[in-house]
Amino acid sequence: MQLYARVFQAAQEGIVITDAKNRIMDVNQAFTRMTGYKASEITKATPRILRSGKQDKAFYDDMWASIHQQGSWQGEIWNRRKDGSVFPEWLIINAVKDETGRIANYVGIFSDISERKKAEQTLRMHASVFESSHEGIMITNMEGTILAVNPAFTAVTGYTAKDAIGNKPSMLQSGRQDRAFYLRMWASIRETGGWQGEIWNKRKTGEIYPEWLTIKAVKDDEGNIRTYVGIFSDITERIQAEENLRYLAHYDMLTGLPNRRHFQNKLNAALLDAKQSGTMVGLLFIDLDRFKIINDSLGHEIGDRLLVQAGNRLRRCTREPQIVSRLGGDEFTVILPGLLDPKEATDVADTVLKELARKFHVDPHELYITGSVGISLYPRDGSDLETLVKHADSAMYAAKEQRNGYRLFAPHWTETLPRRLVLENGLRATALDGELEVFYQPQMDCRSGRLVGLEALTRWNHPVLGLISPQEFIPVAEEIGMIADMDEWVLENVCLQHVRWEEALGYPVKVAVNLSARQLHRPHLPERIRQILQRHEVDPSQLEIEITESAALTKAEATTRLLKELRRIGVGTAIDDFGTGHSALAYLKKFDFSVLKIDKTFIRGLDHDPVNRALVQAIVGMAHALGLKTVAEGVETEAELARLKQIGCDTVQGYLLSQPLPACEMEEFMASIRHRDQDAAEA
Repeated sequence: MQLYARVFQAAQEGIVITDAKNRIMDVNQAFTRMTGYKASEITKATPRILRSGKQDKAFYDDMWASIHQQGSWQGEIWNRRKDGSVFPEWLIINAVKDETGRIANYVGIFSDISERKKAEQTLRMHASVFESSHEGIMITNMEGTILAVNPAFTAVTGYTAKDAIGNKPSMLQSGRQDRAFYLRMWASIRETGGWQGEIWNKRKTGEIYPEWLTIKAVKDDEGNIRTYVGIFSDITERIQAEENLRYLAHYDMLTGLPNRRHFQNKLNAALLDAKQSGTMVGLLFIDLDRFKIINDSLGHEIGDRLLVQAGNRLRRCTREPQIVSRLGGDEFTVILPGLLDPKEATDVADTVLKELARKFHVDPHELYITGSVGISLYPRDGSDLETLVKHADSAMYAAKEQRNGYRLFAPHWTETLPRRLVLENGLRATALDGELEVFYQPQMDCRSGRLVGLEALTRWNHPVLGLISPQEFIPVAEEIGMIADMDEWVLENVCLQHVRWEEALGYPVKVAVNLSARQLHRPHLPERIRQILQRHEVDPSQLEIEITESAALTKAEATTRLLKELRRIGVGTAIDDFGTGHSALAYLKKFDFSVLKIDKTFIRGLDHDPVNRALVQAIVGMAHALGLKTVAEGVETEAELARLKQIGCDTVQGYLLSQPLPACEMEEFMASIRHRDQDAAEA
């Protein structure tokens, strides 16, 4: 009996013995370990104390029917531990009979199968992942024979499980990788347990495709490799996207010619070769004469098609290794490496001019343009990219004075170029890359002195000419077709600054931005403004677009359409420099502006000039009658401010309050105004 007792207590399975009435007589140590109940706690109780509630009455009826009819039962059951936790167990119950054949005892032997259940759940999860994964999965044995593939494998390769199982992965090889590639792959798998990389494989159809493949060696508990798992995804679209991005980074989308970045790379490479070979490099800068007139009058679609044809003609003027590029707009370049004589560059320039002078057929139009070509030569005119580009550009502007010709760079031009050409050159080259800056001038409520808005004013600090007035450079930007880019640059900067100020100061400030007259014809301008506001998360009501009276009157129909669209998206509108145009009164109601800005010429001497005083009073009264707010520009004296208050003007702006300030100084100004207003409120 002692032997049986030792065996009973040493058993790894839990054992419970009950009498014929199913009252617990004894349990072993494994029972206590698995359930938490000691023998002393559970003796004379029934096994019902372990029930979890997961099995219903029918389950137990079937179980006891089996025990009474067959003498035993076994199966999976969920029971409850002393601490209340539920666990799965595999239970065997045997009925023990006495000498008379009556049931004397029941013996239950069970094992905790929690770990097995977790393993089964993990296997089911892995099977689900295997089946539903969007990545192809292939499992092979140590010899490389395919044991299993998932549906994604079939979707990518075209091979069904029936096709693949029993075959080798070499059935997918495209021939693009050599034997050395696969030797390195398997060396990595042996040394590190895995490999991943890009590989080209072949579908069932014969199509070759790129995939990203990861191979892992799966080992058993002893560390021996049992299987290999390959997981892969078709990266055709990613490869194509990368190629497209590389193309877009180096080529012009419209013409397909190399862009500015590619041009710079190629010119630097040509200069390096020339230094080593002792040859010259020619650089042609080409500008299309009259292109802007065609673009403005016939529209951008015709202009774009003309640029494509011009680019194709320039290609035909060159041969390898000469390179034609489009820098932007109607500006092209030609790199001429390996020259021995400057005449080779002028010969190409002659050919270019003849090709461009021929008639262009841009359905339904027959168009004529000419070209102006500037030429610089390495090493005569410069030894680096920046210098050669600058000098070729200068020569091109010199050629534009005559049009339909070329000019070789001459050193004295950098000093004698007309100011107008210097401005054009500067705007095209660098203005938007740091020389332009947005200044802000405050607008105050005429009576309370409270800050109600700002006007954004563009300033150009030229490195040679110094500070250039907008009245001088804006017309140049309009003529050379840069005004749209400049206006968008200003809007982007204003919105960005608006967000920074709102974060720093805790409140939004409305900003007024001047719009060029050339912009009135842009049909998509309101949508572009809406996109910029949305990108920076600026409320449209915090932006006001100013249009000068002269521009509004000159382009009345376009102005009416634009104002309607701006009002629709919630942007405020103002008529600027009011009183400087002609017949303005007839258009005020038609245009539906929300703000009227009185030109500073009427404000000067307002305190002592009865004529100006009468005009301003009439303008303010008329504006209010039409529901317009009024802003007086150019207020410089306290006397002028006092008179404007008396007249009833809503808002004032001018040097009396502050000169236009850069953004950082305007932030300090606004903070001081806020502190002043707070102190006044507390007093």
